[in-house]
Amino acid sequence: MPSLTDNKRLIQRLMDEGHNRQDADAAAAFYTEDASNHLRTVGRAGMKAVFETLYAVFPDFRYTIEEMIAEGDRVVCKVNMTGTHRGQPVLREAFSGMLNGVTPTGKSVKVLQFHSFHIREGLIAEHAAVRDDMGMVLQLGLVQRP
Repeated sequence: MPSLTDNKRLIQRLMDEGHNRQDADAAAAFYTEDASNHLRTVGRAGMKAVFETLYAVFPDFRYTIEEMIAEGDRVVCKVNMTGTHRGQPVLREAFSGMLNGVTPTGKSVKVLQFHSFHIREGLIAEHAAVRDDMGMVLQLGLVQRP
């Protein structure tokens, strides 16, 4: 059975070897074949499609882990996502649809996010996140503060 340290190391590797290299195949390899994302079973292939969309919209996509806590088979991270808006989503449901049809702005963002992972047999079986999407669209200039 993986230790808490092993579980945290798995998530750090996901960030370093997958996301921060914009490598959708490498990132997806950290997930189980039946992985769920935001309570929907999407599998490893579905996760790869999500990651391809993230990297298409923000080609310099990067996660910086600010805090990480592990308990049992769960890991929760506070992260900052940074990137420059240079593309359009491949998946319509990515970014809750907020960037669909939006011409790339060329603007950089820094977005606070919290990610929760359930680890099963050394791989990620479940993922969910809470993101400051409003902060992202404000930084992109797509909405104005009231």
